[in-house]
Formats: sequence, C-alpha cells, structure tokens
Amino acid sequence: FCKKVLPASQNKMYQIFKITSNPTVDFAAEELKKYMRMMMPECGEIFITREAGAKKGLRLGLMQDFGLDVSEAEDVELDDIVHVDVDGDGNGVLAGSNPRSVLFAVYRYLQENGCRWLFPGVDGEYIPMQDVHAVQYHKMADCRYRGQCNEGAEFQPNMLDAIEFTPKLGMNVFMMEFRIPAVYYRKYYNHQYNDMNR
Repeated sequence: FCKKVLPASQNKMYQIFKITSNPTVDFAAEELKKYMRMMMPECGEIFITREAGAKKGLRLGLMQDFGLDVSEAEDVELDDIVHVDVDGDGNGVLAGSNPRSVLFAVYRYLQENGCRWLFPGVDGEYIPMQDVHAVQYHKMADCRYRGQCNEGAEFQPNMLDAIEFTPKLGMNVFMMEFRIPAVYYRKYYNHQYNDMNR
C-alpha cells in the first residue's frame, strides 16, 4: 500500500485581489496568475478579483493604498519603490509607489521564487515547477531611469518581445530609434548586408 503525496499547492486555493484600480495593476495580476499556474500546474484555478478591502490572498496595489511609507521617493510617479511581503500560504502584499512599480513587485516576487528571464521571448524564460514560498523584499531603484534601446536589424515580433522583457528585469524605459523603426525592419526583412542575398 503506497500513499501518493500531493504537492502542497494542491491543498491551497490562491486568490489575487486588485486593491488599486489601474490597467497596469490589472496586467500585473494577469502576469502573476500566468506564472504561478506555470510553476504550480496542479494548484487549480487562481481567481483574480477587484476588492479594495481584501485582508487575505495576494493583494496588489499602490503602497499608499496599504498605508505604506513612500517618503523615500522624491516623486512617486518617477521613483520606483518595490514592496513585497508575502507569507508561505500565499497571503500578503505586492505593492509599488506607482502602478508600474506594482508590476515590478510581481516580477520580483516571481524572481525570488526562482523564475528567470534570461533573454526576450518564451525561449528565454526559466520557470521552475515548485510551490511559491514566503518573500520579504523592499527597495527603491538606485537609478530613476533604467532601460534599453533597439538597434540593428530586427523584426517586429522580436521588438515586441524585447518591450515585454524590459519590466521583467526591473527596467522602466524602452527607447525606439525613430517613431517607426522602418530602417531596422527593412534591414531584417530585405536581408540587407546578407552575402547570400547578392
């Protein structure tokens, strides 16, 4: 007689509560759900609800909405403070000084749980299959502007992957050369500088 031991995540029901009403917080909640389902495929459905007064579950919102101190920032819209305080049962706060920082808090929580984004696109993701654990993290970004710029021959899905990759590393800027980078697109799609094309 052998008893099958179920993963701890099978015995839990995870809930995500959006405390702050904002499109970026909505996206952060969807990203959290997506990656938690990848990490714990047997955990069942993860429900996302907007509930300003939620006291349990994973609560996403602005630090100000949780009564957390943001005085270290000169400007809460420009300075990114990330605050994560989640216990091992999936209850706690993922917050930021602005909606963008809430998204950074989600990615930091996932990173502290073993997720890695090595390069743009799904092939650059490493998502471990494991239960999430407690994370306590608080930090204001050392630099106000952190980012990258597109260069070289590129195709549109490649550039969109790079934009999506940027906040996963805590960067808040993606610069495009030219309003529409048609020059770079032409280099890629026309195989410019490709000796085999001559």
